[in-house]
Amino acid sequence: MNKVTIEDISRHTGLSRGTVSRALNNRPDISAQTKERVLEACRQLNYVPSHAARSLATGRCYAAAVVVPTFRDSLAADILRGIVQAAGENRYTVHVTELGEDGDAALTTLAEVAHDRVDCVLVAGTLPAQQAARLTELADGRPIALAAGDSELGGDRYLVDYAEAGRLLARHLSRAGQNDLLYVVDSAREGASASCEGFREVCAERGIDASRAVVEIDAAQQDWADVLRDRLPGVRALAANSDLLAIELMSYCRALGRHPGRDLFVAGQGNSDAAVECRPQLTSVDYCGSEIGRRAFVTAVQRVTQSRTDAVETVYAAPILIERESSRA
Repeated sequence: MNKVTIEDISRHTGLSRGTVSRALNNRPDISAQTKERVLEACRQLNYVPSHAARSLATGRCYAAAVVVPTFRDSLAADILRGIVQAAGENRYTVHVTELGEDGDAALTTLAEVAHDRVDCVLVAGTLPAQQAARLTELADGRPIALAAGDSELGGDRYLVDYAEAGRLLARHLSRAGQNDLLYVVDSAREGASASCEGFREVCAERGIDASRAVVEIDAAQQDWADVLRDRLPGVRALAANSDLLAIELMSYCRALGRHPGRDLFVAGQGNSDAAVECRPQLTSVDYCGSEIGRRAFVTAVQRVTQSRTDAVETVYAAPILIERESSRA
């Protein structure tokens, strides 16, 4: 059986070869109806596009490099999921590099992949200054998009609005009629100061003593149980800037005779798998990492195709609060 070509699709649809090609490349100047018409013809004729042919015709690699500081970060995993989904829709290959503990070696590996084999670079998280500089050098003028990090990279940035995450927690817990709030913040976590700022802002609006409502700790260095022992007994609503910290606090409160989800409302941040698996299920702020990854990828490809030529932008993606058993009135 002869291989189906773009010319066959053109004859089948009555569209020009150029229109078919632009539809297959998901160009923005082709209507959704025309794209669907072309895709339906591809399904009927069992057309399989050639990656090499696409590259030859457009001068693009149809591949993106993604740098992830660590896969242990659930937000980075969500971002990567969004990037991969968007890449699949645009028929892009994704090369993923985890920096891990030996970031310099990982960047050396990335250099081998990046050379003439990727169109753009995406970063899911924050890079140290030295690695950010090295990555900029490796990109060699290719578009860079940063997803949920604060690295010194000269590209588009799609960031978590941590201040809004703090506001969401304060609004939710106070709306449920709980004015004796406590927000426990691990100061070492990404976005900690912005989360505090947002939480304090809502407390001030609602007449809640913000100086007592926020306690900053270093969870890795500090015995937070000693810090909170005198404060927790009278608290009716408790939040933390990570799900794991919130779950630890729930366990500690049970030891004090408190009942999370009943006489104590609890919420966290990150909407990790642990938030669903614990009991009671934990109310949590979802950073919408998949959407951040998707938007970062789409923008990077738009820079590659020059369908976007405006100045690079910084966008704060709005998080959402997922209410569960731990804080239902």
